[in-house]
Amino acid sequence: MFVAKAVAAALLTTSFGGLATATPGTEAAYENKAKIESMRAGCMKELGLTYLPEKVIKRDRTKEERARLAGDPEALRAYRAKYGFGVWSRLVFPGDPAVDRDLGESRNDKLLMSLPAKDLKAWRAADDKCFAKAVKTVLGKTVTSQDDFLADVNSALAKGLRELDTDPELAALGKEFGGCLKVAETRPAVLADRGRAKFAAQATEVARNQSKSSLPKGSAALPSLTPEQAKPYLDKEVKAALADLECGRAFYPAYAPRERAIEERVYQEFALDFAL
Repeated sequence: MFVAKAVAAALLTTSFGGLATATPGTEAAYENKAKIESMRAGCMKELGLTYLPEKVIKRDRTKEERARLAGDPEALRAYRAKYGFGVWSRLVFPGDPAVDRDLGESRNDKLLMSLPAKDLKAWRAADDKCFAKAVKTVLGKTVTSQDDFLADVNSALAKGLRELDTDPELAALGKEFGGCLKVAETRPAVLADRGRAKFAAQATEVARNQSKSSLPKGSAALPSLTPEQAKPYLDKEVKAALADLECGRAFYPAYAPRERAIEERVYQEFALDFAL
């Protein structure tokens, strides 16, 4: 995928937005993604290596999803009553597009699996260089690798969301929201992600304890559990998500559309097709 090595973490740590139909900015992002993939493949070919350009992924949002992403309390309630914040539900409902978004297999997976470890390392190093070259040419951004690119995406998202913390209306709603939750932190961007972040951290800790090798610091992961094993975790998450919504009934309709607009702008800027 576009940032294949970090997609799984991104899905756990980022709330993807999206529109019903593609805006001009989104169409431009799709075009830029295609250009980057084409240039990436050409660069690898010049190095005597094979890279198959990934297909552009275009998303269609349901009416219910659009309402939820816009902060509609009833749409949020319907979602949270089943999926909570969307963390443990990925294990309880595997394959459900509401929580387990299928990004599709990379066209290069079979090739990479066939390479010896030494050749695979060289291939990835070359691909990072070609990716960086394509991103510089198409987007005008300087990065050293795909991981570096994703770090810039997350930084741009964080900067945009911090701007919402200074909005007087949202700040007032945040204080009301935080007071209801009985938490000291009332910054809007933090409150909006508080519940998901808490349960994502819990899932990562369970995965860390389960794993024989330590997870990289700051990484996010889901443990290997059956739906039955994950269900007790989801039950607690659903209860917390509904309580969070009850306190944030006035907050989410005001905050969510603005958060969504910032996310869309960043994803367009970085040509993240799968997130649009």
